[in-house]
Amino acid sequence: MTSADDRITRFNAEFGITLMNDSQAALPPPLRDLHRTVLTAFVNTGEAPSTNWVSEQAARFGLDPDQALGALDRADLVHTADGAVTVAYPFSGVPTPHRVQLDDGATSWAMCAGDSLGIPLMAGRDATISSADPHTGEGIHIQCRDGAFTWQPDSTVVLVGATTGCGTAAEAACGHVNFFADPVNAEAYLRAHPAVTGEIYDQSDAVEMGRFIFGPLLDR
Repeated sequence: MTSADDRITRFNAEFGITLMNDSQAALPPPLRDLHRTVLTAFVNTGEAPSTNWVSEQAARFGLDPDQALGALDRADLVHTADGAVTVAYPFSGVPTPHRVQLDDGATSWAMCAGDSLGIPLMAGRDATISSADPHTGEGIHIQCRDGAFTWQPDSTVVLVGATTGCGTAAEAACGHVNFFADPVNAEAYLRAHPAVTGEIYDQSDAVEMGRFIFGPLLDR
């Protein structure tokens, strides 16, 4: 049987997307520390750091700020626009359909359904995830307690989808990695969007995907 790790690695390779755990591991240590600092800021505040703040942190690690931001951008780990971080997978600096409330902590937006599962696993925190089935609009709510997930509705699945001809994970995949209230809705979404290639993950595989990609990023 193919593991969730193998499935997502193969799927992303098909679309030329490097997984965030692999991208971070390839960074030199000071740049890796800067990346973790950006992620920690999202965990602590739920808000997108400014590029000025990231530049200050880069200098603290002995990095040239412009070169550091450029390197994180090329690695498809952190993207900025209009003076702020807009993408720092698993976090989004702008609202998305996927909202993550850390218990006794900040509320943030995730780039996609898989990323929202990755946030509590990466942070080592309990959380509540709120999203919606894009095919029907039905609300979806997921609780993470001590690393175990409870799903409502309990038939919820995750569609991992992507389109070709796009450069970053945000462009190719994030808009097509969504929760669906049941597999039938996910299949209907794929039929309605023929440009999207996708695979349906059950809850266990979806959680393992989030753990595999995002679990190592803060080096807990």
